[in-house]
Amino acid sequence: MIEQIGAFAGLAAFLGLAVLALLSFTHGRDIRRLRDWAGSAPERDAERKEQTSTIAAQRAEELRALEEARTAEHKAVSSREERRRRREEGLPEQTASERLRGGLSGFGEWVARPSSLAALFVVVLVIVGGIAFLVIGGGNSSDGSSGKPAAAKLKPSEIKVTVLNGTAVPGLAATFADKVEGKGFERGAVTNSRSSFTTSVVMFKRGHKPEARMVAKQLQISKLELMTGEIESASAGAPVAVIVGEDNAEAAE
Repeated sequence: MIEQIGAFAGLAAFLGLAVLALLSFTHGRDIRRLRDWAGSAPERDAERKEQTSTIAAQRAEELRALEEARTAEHKAVSSREERRRRREEGLPEQTASERLRGGLSGFGEWVARPSSLAALFVVVLVIVGGIAFLVIGGGNSSDGSSGKPAAAKLKPSEIKVTVLNGTAVPGLAATFADKVEGKGFERGAVTNSRSSFTTSVVMFKRGHKPEARMVAKQLQISKLELMTGEIESASAGAPVAVIVGEDNAEAAE
């Protein structure tokens, strides 16, 4: 009898231990799941928020594009109706401002092309180069002329002329100074040149070539030159200087 009770008690204890072990395993698994969920919950929440923000932004962009499309369609319909009304009234379909805006829009599209930009750049360079040439080349030419009035418009009395003797013949400068004054020019300094000249020459300061050409024509001197530093220092401020050379030495006789 005692042996049977002991056997039943042992079996009951074994079953109790088995149930306890099963409950302990289940409890541990639930705890691990709870820990895993608690550890990953912030990441899932941030991910859900990011997804929600992205979807909201996409939706807002879609709504904005839809609104723009509706506005553009409404403008197009209104524009068509306005053009139809103007046609019925016998007026041009587009107003002057609309044609201007259309032209500017087309020009903007043309300028946006790379080939058009290159062509425009070349045109600007040509224009700038032309202006620079006119300003620099025209205003300071190699022959000393700087846009002064033509010789035909000048008056001899407005031109002051210095006369220098470029020979060893005495009184030659004074003789030619009388000729200069007799032609109506203003008489300047009358002196000798430190250098000898075989050929008579009319020299001029930069920018006074027309005046020098008139003087040379009146005195029948064919040679014109830009004034040197030596002659300029002796010209006493006159823009034109006549240097009498050996070819006119007989004029003093």
